[in-house]
Amino acid sequence: MRTWAAITSARSEGRWATGYGDEIIAAGQAQRAFEQSKLPSRINGLNWIPRWHPIWEGNPAIARPDYTGMANDILNGPHCRPYIVYPFTADTGWTFNRTFHARDHVAKIYLTDDERQRAEWVCRTFGPYVLIEPWSKHMNLRWPLDHWQALIDSRPDLTFVQHTHADSPELRRTERVLATFREACALVERSALYIRGESGMCHAAAALGIPQVTIWGACMDWTVLGGYDKQLGLGVSDSPCGCYKPCAHCALAMAAISVEAVSHAIDVQLACYLSSA
Repeated sequence: MRTWAAITSARSEGRWATGYGDEIIAAGQAQRAFEQSKLPSRINGLNWIPRWHPIWEGNPAIARPDYTGMANDILNGPHCRPYIVYPFTADTGWTFNRTFHARDHVAKIYLTDDERQRAEWVCRTFGPYVLIEPWSKHMNLRWPLDHWQALIDSRPDLTFVQHTHADSPELRRTERVLATFREACALVERSALYIRGESGMCHAAAALGIPQVTIWGACMDWTVLGGYDKQLGLGVSDSPCGCYKPCAHCALAMAAISVEAVSHAIDVQLACYLSSA
């Protein structure tokens, strides 16, 4: 198997820092404000203290904390996320704020040429590809690994690339590419389709305008966090439980999403991608 790591030394964040999806949502709020006012936004945490995050690099819609010009102010940070009703604990799980819709706040991500190098290498080496990553830090968002392997084995017509980091499982017949979060965004940007459970990378795919199949399940609220343009969600529950701890209800819901359903969703989304290319 040819991997980028075999060609050049890998720069990996290991286990990605948490909250990239949250910060992409924040960038989406800033983007909407920027389009309306032509002013950047300060993104503030608790007590309205300005914050910064690496996923915002190069983004003209977001003001750095030391910016002194005119700006909008947005509250979005640890313990003050707009899609959560506070307080919550690991025992209570999330209650979702259904007045907030992430799809109404589509971000932009500004990647550098260096960050795009791996994606360019993947395109040259493997040609058109479907990008996947089966891992999630939340057990309730994981589609079973045997389902993933059965999907890959059932589609010899497709090239599957898996963006990986320290916790990623190994699957047969995939091309593994070690990548930081921003480098993984570049892989999304050059892919024909992105597939995984709900995660920050799904918000990244929406920001980059790439079709995705999101293996959703019964934990997260599709009304609040899903429904982006070009996003097809599978196994979406009308009553998401919001469980923070591993949940048997969520595991059963994910296991019930069939390989055949995901394979069909791939065909639907690829047809959309090819028709608009």
